[in-house]
Amino acid sequence: MGTGVGCAAVVVLGLILVTTGLVTGAVNVSTEGLIVTDTGYPGGSVTIIEVLNNKGDSSSGSEKVTYYLVNESEKNATPVPIGTTDLTPISAGGDYSSANTFLLPMNLADGVYTFVREVMGTDQKMSSGKTIRISDATRPKGNTDLVGLGVITPGKAAPGETIRLIGAVGNNGGSDAGRFSVDFYLTNRSIRTTEPLLLGTWDIESIPAGGQATTTRSVTVPSTTTPGEYGILMDVDPSGSVSDSTPSNNDWYREGMISITGPTIAMSPFPDTMMINTTSSVIVVPIPNNTSSTTAVTTT
Repeated sequence: MGTGVGCAAVVVLGLILVTTGLVTGAVNVSTEGLIVTDTGYPGGSVTIIEVLNNKGDSSSGSEKVTYYLVNESEKNATPVPIGTTDLTPISAGGDYSSANTFLLPMNLADGVYTFVREVMGTDQKMSSGKTIRISDATRPKGNTDLVGLGVITPGKAAPGETIRLIGAVGNNGGSDAGRFSVDFYLTNRSIRTTEPLLLGTWDIESIPAGGQATTTRSVTVPSTTTPGEYGILMDVDPSGSVSDSTPSNNDWYREGMISITGPTIAMSPFPDTMMINTTSSVIVVPIPNNTSSTTAVTTT
């Protein structure tokens, strides 16, 4: 169960899988998944949820990552730094997930910005391929407006395998959202006889106006899943428990997110060192000064 805490926040949206990263000797650190919202406003905040994986055979060192926004409408625009985070060492074969909130500059001009990141020492700003639209018109207002923000999963799994899933839901409206649920499905639209396969359900107690909630949990791929390329569907408030001003934008779906291959494999849930909890929520609360704040709340 998760509880969202209000924030005038831009929560991280959109999912990307990239293979570029920091590679030094036997260390191979790459971004496994990134969720970033597509809207924000000057003086609001941006929350960045990222999963890093070390596919090498040696532990990584401590690194510093700086995040930038680049205005696409300005030729040769100077990148605007929005925040920096310190990465702790990642063991060989391990991963690291973080949620950080940074305040956007009050003088940030309206426009469409590209989200980029830079690992200290590489002198390379890597584009996520995602954009954020900055405008005063995106400030929370009106009735409740639930929006599925994104899902992160591994790129490959087998029938019967237990995998980690990270999901995020926001309330873009000006009114609080009460208790509702979210269902996660595997879908393969190329196989007409295959119905969406339920991976799990997330119960959310509430999300205040302008707030967001995220969950990290272990789910099991059904053992009867036919091998193939699958998308992930996040069905937000399927029972219509919340009076939503725009229910048409509730759900989130991406094709080709996970490849199901090989024979049935049964695995135990990931240990706590690899994930926050099998059913946890991360709540991000911005504070009024030019600083960032992250509060993690776990429920079992």
